[in-house]
Amino acid sequence: MTDGTAPIADATVKLFDSAGLPYQHTMTAADGTYTLNGIPAGTYSVAAVKDGYRMSTAVGVTVTVGSTTDIPLTCTADATLALGAIAGTLTVFGTTGTPLAGAKVTLTNAALETVATTYTAADGEFLFYDVADGVYTLRASALGYLTTAPMTVTILGGSTVNLTMTTQVDSRTYNGTVSGIITDQNGAAVAGCFVGLYQVTTVGDVTSEQLIAATKTNTEGKYLFGGVTDGQYLVKAKVSQ
Repeated sequence: MTDGTAPIADATVKLFDSAGLPYQHTMTAADGTYTLNGIPAGTYSVAAVKDGYRMSTAVGVTVTVGSTTDIPLTCTADATLALGAIAGTLTVFGTTGTPLAGAKVTLTNAALETVATTYTAADGEFLFYDVADGVYTLRASALGYLTTAPMTVTILGGSTVNLTMTTQVDSRTYNGTVSGIITDQNGAAVAGCFVGLYQVTTVGDVTSEQLIAATKTNTEGKYLFGGVTDGQYLVKAKVSQ
């Protein structure tokens, strides 16, 4: 096995059966040679790989009883494989590790320049690869969640960093709203009408209503309550005292 010119030592050579399943493997010697023994007759393919090199093209081979076959393999060096990687998971604070999908994760360098962006998968995972040595900052953001505090990581000697980031629900945007329009008996909009939002609570057989917010309609007779949390509500309107 060579890189096209020089032999490659300590590379992994893998033999696959006709179904593409791993069958046997070995390592190359100092001169790049390798041997796979005791292979039953059949059709196979063989390929090799080593750190810093891309996997060789798989070469097909048919083995017959008592035969010996010489199969040269070539792996191409890839400088990007010596670069680092940052792998992580984004979860929601206050839960038992609930992952957040579709969040934007931004990677910036020491000069505060954006190096790359990616989005979390369904299981909250994200990955940056081909990361050069240096100090970086990660931030995650998503609609309805607070942007995470910056997290600093250092890539040194093509290292790999694994981390967990946590984001928090933004109560300002994750709460609901209640809105509508107040009209009179003729269907005309009523401006300046008092509108009360009552929370309905049931304990056992007893149901109670409590006024928790109030507003007045605009010139179009419309009203809006923001920041409404989960629950049951009633809206009541009153024109005059």
